[in-house]
This record gives sequence, C-alpha cells and structure tokens, in this order.
Amino acid sequence: MSKVLADIVVRTDGGSNPNPGPSGVAFTVEEKGKLKCAHCEYIEMATNNEAEYIAIVMALEYLKAHFPGKRVKILSDSQLVVSQMKGEYKVKANNLLSIKEKIDDLLKGMKVEFEWNERKENKIADRLVRFVRGEIGIE
Repeated sequence: MSKVLADIVVRTDGGSNPNPGPSGVAFTVEEKGKLKCAHCEYIEMATNNEAEYIAIVMALEYLKAHFPGKRVKILSDSQLVVSQMKGEYKVKANNLLSIKEKIDDLLKGMKVEFEWNERKENKIADRLVRFVRGEIGIE
C-alpha cells in the first residue's frame, strides 16, 4: 500500500481477557481532527489478534457506508496486525485467514494506509474495549 494523505483517521483496538476469552472491539473515526464516530462491541470469544482484525472489519464497513471515496489512515497498536496488513508478514494462523480475506475484499477500491501507534495514542478505542468487556465503567 502506498502512502496516503488521509482525509480520515481511524483508530482501532481489540482485545480479550484472558486470551482467548471474552473480547471487545472498538474503533474511532476522526475527520479534520474532530471525532465523528466512536464504536465498541462485545464479542463472545476471540483471541487478541482476532479482536484486532474484527475491529478493522467493523471500521471498514462503517467507512464504506459513511465516508466512501475518502483517503484513510488506520492506526492500531498491534504491530503484528499492522505488519500483516502492510504485507510485511504473512497471515499464517487459520483463525485469522478468513477475517483477513474479508478485510482484503473491503479494501478493494479504497485508499487506505495502515500504521502502528502506541497504546497511549489510542486512548479512546482502548478504553472502549475495556469498557465493553466490563473492566471499567464510564467516568
């Protein structure tokens, strides 16, 4: 994927506790520095990596419906997932292959760049994941 000057910044996160276990997924959408969407969901049972991938699927489905044609930068704190999305690492785990294929289908016709960021730069999505798993309340 080539460098994209982004119109939209998406931050994704997913996690399970324990791993695998009850999981949460979340994404945020920002346009011109303003939060446009924050979404989280509880998913029954997944690994951390599955949850990270599912968050990307949900974000891409949202973008296709609400921001078609926009240039997008997706930020994730999962180095593995970002490296796999960039094609630097192959997806070898059977439980991730079908999710990655769905992501690849969603990416057709989209201008998307994936980039790793630190967890501290992903506070809203991280808190939403922990909230939906019942680990924290609304403050």
